[in-house]
Amino acid sequence: AFAEHCEAARRAYDATLWQEAVPELEAALSLIAAGEAPADDEAALLTQLGACYWNRSEARTAWRTLRRAIALCRERGDNIGMARATMEILRIWGPPDRHRAMAEEALAALGDADPHLRASLLLRRVWFDDDDFEDVVAQVMAIAERHNFEDLLATRKQLESRRAFDEGRIDDGLALVEGVHETYARFGKHDQASGVLRGAGFVTMAFGRLDQGAEISRRTYEYARDVHLLFNEALALTDLAGEAFARAEYDRCLALVALLPNTTDFRGDLYKMWITELRGDVDEAVRLMVDPERAGGAPTALSQTHCANAAVLFHAGNERAATRELNAWADIARQFNSWLDELPPVADCLVALGEQSLIEEVQARFDFVAGRPTAMYYCTLQGRALHPAHGMVSLRLGRIDEAERAYRDGLAWCERERVPVDAGLCHVGLADIARSSGAEEEAREHLRAAASLFERHNATLWLKRLIEPRR
Repeated sequence: AFAEHCEAARRAYDATLWQEAVPELEAALSLIAAGEAPADDEAALLTQLGACYWNRSEARTAWRTLRRAIALCRERGDNIGMARATMEILRIWGPPDRHRAMAEEALAALGDADPHLRASLLLRRVWFDDDDFEDVVAQVMAIAERHNFEDLLATRKQLESRRAFDEGRIDDGLALVEGVHETYARFGKHDQASGVLRGAGFVTMAFGRLDQGAEISRRTYEYARDVHLLFNEALALTDLAGEAFARAEYDRCLALVALLPNTTDFRGDLYKMWITELRGDVDEAVRLMVDPERAGGAPTALSQTHCANAAVLFHAGNERAATRELNAWADIARQFNSWLDELPPVADCLVALGEQSLIEEVQARFDFVAGRPTAMYYCTLQGRALHPAHGMVSLRLGRIDEAERAYRDGLAWCERERVPVDAGLCHVGLADIARSSGAEEEAREHLRAAASLFERHNATLWLKRLIEPRR
């Protein structure tokens, strides 16, 4: 019976049928627990089971199961088994310091016993601490070339694609991504195959090509669904939901959110909250706020929830609570310099309630990216244009010319890419600048244009904030 359960689990696992593999693995492990089967394979079965749980997006169960596997391997001196279990647990989003510590422990125990595992772990570890990124990649490539590990050699092309994106060669980057995706998929590295494709869609939208990026996100969703990776499905779906939200297609946004396979990724609930808020029911939006505990300690997830909550509380008039959330957002130890990726929902709250030093820190990030070959137009994580937030921050700091450029460039992009509500916010910013120079008629024209966009697209939140202070 034990052999039959193990074989059935193997077949299901190889076919990416994680849902079918789980009961077979659990049955095999129960026979070991009852003393009816040898315990030699227990850690390997636990590792496989933990991987299946995460592929089904059951993060906490996966984490506990893989921690059991790691502890068992440590106890038995099975360093290769420990490295394999650690590779799986590092796929689960969580606190970077804890991930880094687990990776370093596994690397120290593994030594040179398994070159492929060592190289793979090195790549995982450097993700959480990139101070020696180039040296580590060089080590990995040396191992991969020595042993002809084709799946690891694909990392080189993946890094070339990132370089192409950074240099503004978007089409070159996308062509490289296609080859990397194909290699990972051929080797059964489905998580990485999905991840590299999703990343391409993500940055293509961020660099202003919404239609093209959304099409890549749709491909990501279809691939993840075909190999039954629920969390990857959710990531792609929420990227698509963001594109629908940006275009004020709220019914389509909610329809995409309704397809989410579970609630592991909280962004679907953020869109429900934001749509409720935009439609003018700020009290209900406050009730729909996402608990930052759902972030699982991952910095990018914590930052998204805190900044979203700060903005909703600010719009509801609770400035004390909004300031508390804004400060929590500011205090996050960011793994990456992600200020601009998170800024748009909270920009008006930031300029109203934020400390001067925080506003200047955000502006410094705008200064840093100003000279890059490719401009960032859009925040994929929140489904919003970046330029209105840039204008608000620059205007708050008295950088009038920069604010005006941001609003005008943003307005042109929003009109071209069909992003109407953010176009309205650009009009509001241009009205503020016109009024400050005494151009009252120009200001009124911008306000009329903004009001028309807000009214047409049911952005009651901004329509009310546009009208009430001016009565």
